Amino acid sequence: MDRFIPYKDELGELLQAQCEKLYTLMKIINVESLGLSAHGVEYFLGSHYKRLFFSIQTSAHLLYNSINLGKKPVKDIVIMDYGAGIGSLYILAKMIGCKKVIYNDILEEWKQNALLIANAIHQDVDEYIVGNINQTLEVLAAKGIVCDIITSRNVIEHIYRLNDFYKIIDQYQPQAIVYSSTTANFNNPAMNLQHVLLHRRIEKIYLQQRVELIKQKFPELNDTSIHKLSIATRGYEKSEMIAAIDKYINTGSVPAKNYYYTNTCDMNYGVWAENLLPFHIHKAMVAESGRVGIIKPGFWDTHYQKPWKSWMGAVFNSTIKFHKYSGFLLAPFIYVIALPKREK
Repeated sequence: MDRFIPYKDELGELLQAQCEKLYTLMKIINVESLGLSAHGVEYFLGSHYKRLFFSIQTSAHLLYNSINLGKKPVKDIVIMDYGAGIGSLYILAKMIGCKKVIYNDILEEWKQNALLIANAIHQDVDEYIVGNINQTLEVLAAKGIVCDIITSRNVIEHIYRLNDFYKIIDQYQPQAIVYSSTTANFNNPAMNLQHVLLHRRIEKIYLQQRVELIKQKFPELNDTSIHKLSIATRGYEKSEMIAAIDKYINTGSVPAKNYYYTNTCDMNYGVWAENLLPFHIHKAMVAESGRVGIIKPGFWDTHYQKPWKSWMGAVFNSTIKFHKYSGFLLAPFIYVIALPKREK
């Protein structure tokens, strides 16, 4: 079997062995018979099983990089997989012998799905917490759990107030390394365009949602005002949107722009549709919490069904490895790392 991780030190070999084991177990699992929700089955098969090697590989790299930064033995590591969904990182962290592994997601449905998958391959994850970052950190504090690492994959691009995310982590878990990956790589022209087109498509839906809400909550407004306010409140979460419109009615002050570039937000849940941010904004948000932000390029999948795609992925990976700046132009995802004060 190909290597999931290129490093051949003690941690690299440990991860390689457990990745091989996890890959074999997940290949033979009958996910449709486990009792997952219909959406859970669809998501697992489409987002993980279809590209299982790469799914496990990206988890391995996140673990290897973050654990190395922490400079602690694996057996002493307490790690939380934030917004874990039904991925593979939380399971792999348990398999390599981390002291404590915490699973988190905002939905009870995903937690139940994740629990069923972990049980099916006989892995007892230590904690399952359902809630947003505030709720989750409060649970950890109540249980006296101190994290060494808080990691996530394809989560930070959805967090409504990312700067507050880092601040509250620093308040509750000041010693934790926050190590995230996101496909919202502003510097890769192809990924940038892909996100711009996504925003353009989904903003049509979100705009109509805002129009309907304004009509419902503020029937006294005329069509011109409704149109103006529905555009001005792009990027607003529902309660903030209502407050901004109340202010407009009372003072005539048009809501300030609350999004960057082409980004747009689902007002009902306060979730960004793949928030695409330049590197300096990521670093500034991290810096607001008193931490230091580091951004590194990710890597391409080299296990596509079509050989030419795998070959191109290998070529791109070589360039990313040896050419730092052009690497960011090619990387399909990036790592955003928030180092705690003690790591500066």
